Amino acid sequence: MVILVASLLGVSTPLFAQSTIRLYSGTAPGSEDWSFPESIVAGPFGPMVTNVSQPTLTVYRPDPGSSVGTAMIVIPGGGFHFLAALEEEGKFSEWLRGKGITTFVLKYRVLQTTPEHVPGRMFRESVKENHGETASVFPLALADARNALTYVRAHADEFGFSPKRVGVLGGSAGAMLTIALTLTSPEGQGPDFVAPLYTDVNDLMRPLAVPKWAPPAFIAVASDDQLGFAHHSAELYLAWLAAGRPVELHAYETGGHGFHMRQQGLPVDTWRERFEEWLRFGGWLKRAQ
Repeated sequence: MVILVASLLGVSTPLFAQSTIRLYSGTAPGSEDWSFPESIVAGPFGPMVTNVSQPTLTVYRPDPGSSVGTAMIVIPGGGFHFLAALEEEGKFSEWLRGKGITTFVLKYRVLQTTPEHVPGRMFRESVKENHGETASVFPLALADARNALTYVRAHADEFGFSPKRVGVLGGSAGAMLTIALTLTSPEGQGPDFVAPLYTDVNDLMRPLAVPKWAPPAFIAVASDDQLGFAHHSAELYLAWLAAGRPVELHAYETGGHGFHMRQQGLPVDTWRERFEEWLRFGGWLKRAQ
């Protein structure tokens, strides 16, 4: 069953703006024997989706008169055990839609987990231990991200944007997929711009080899990230810089992990304004000719 995630989680969305697309016509390759039902559980930042086995894209379309001809795939986080804060991703997608960007929220495959297993993964401090558990699902999630990018490009005319103006933004695990998708794509086939937020760089993503054709990157993180990801964001920035590719890093003093759409009364709350400035400077908010 396809779940309309944004509606299910209470995101108010104009009817013309939202539809949900299955990425695979049948069972997603690699998860044929998965049997746990997809479910929604309470999380620290809102409802979370567990046991995703049927990847989908939820589409937020701007009014045709306001479209700038740019698309963005938004990839949520959740440590590959669940998809976190999808309600927040819906709000963010509405924000992008208001800028004239056609937005696709990717619901990708995560580990099969029992209800008893989930709470212990929400606040796990051992990132390394999580890596060991998620190694099996990372390639499947990456395949979902790659298929999402392929689908979005192939249907650019249908949705009214340029296939050469497709960006990818992800937070935490979503940022890891954003980077892996970018660095493993052949020249001309990866995203046109990327925005990894508070990312990790694990062994599955190494060596961190940034090609000479890597797209412009916007990186944001809080220095007090509880998972220690500020170092990885800085490493990613330096790797992009060493490759001679356009990159911008915003490292806020405080804000913690997963700041995204949260309002904390801190400078990190303004990261979206900085992101909008970056998009505008790159020409992604200028109407495509």
